[in-house]
Amino acid sequence: MADFRIQIGKKSLARHKQRSKLESLKKMNEVREVGVVYDVKKTSAQLLNKVIHYFESEGKTVITIGYIEEKELGEHVADKKEKYFCKKDLNLWKLPKKQVVASFASIQFDYLINLDIEGCNELQAVSTYSASKTRIGKHFDDYPFAQDFMVKSLAETAEELFNDIKQYIN
Repeated sequence: MADFRIQIGKKSLARHKQRSKLESLKKMNEVREVGVVYDVKKTSAQLLNKVIHYFESEGKTVITIGYIEEKELGEHVADKKEKYFCKKDLNLWKLPKKQVVASFASIQFDYLINLDIEGCNELQAVSTYSASKTRIGKHFDDYPFAQDFMVKSLAETAEELFNDIKQYIN
């Protein structure tokens, strides 16, 4: 039953209308705002801090959104630069309810970095809904619509994926 719901969710995401993007990939020195999408359990706080520091040291503003695979947010408290969503924020198709991620998805980041290494609906949906100018993430055959710039990577960790992404954006 869960696989069926995930498949319906993927089809729903594939039908989502993207705004047209006429810009080419910006060079790192032209980027001002960066968004980061990640799974809280699969991305260590140390790595997240490394990613944030990488961009902030270049003078970029960074805002993150993390998915927590629990019914409640627990000790995670959202603020101006950190957003979270959890299982209670998902619809029947395992997609985040648009109103839950709307404040993050409506920001027109220059880069949206998706650190999803497994191709999960919850994280790919945030990229799909995003108004970002360039959405960057790992290539998944099931989610060709979720990223504007897909990195073919054998990465098995979010850190390996981030290192692969850095090669292309520098």
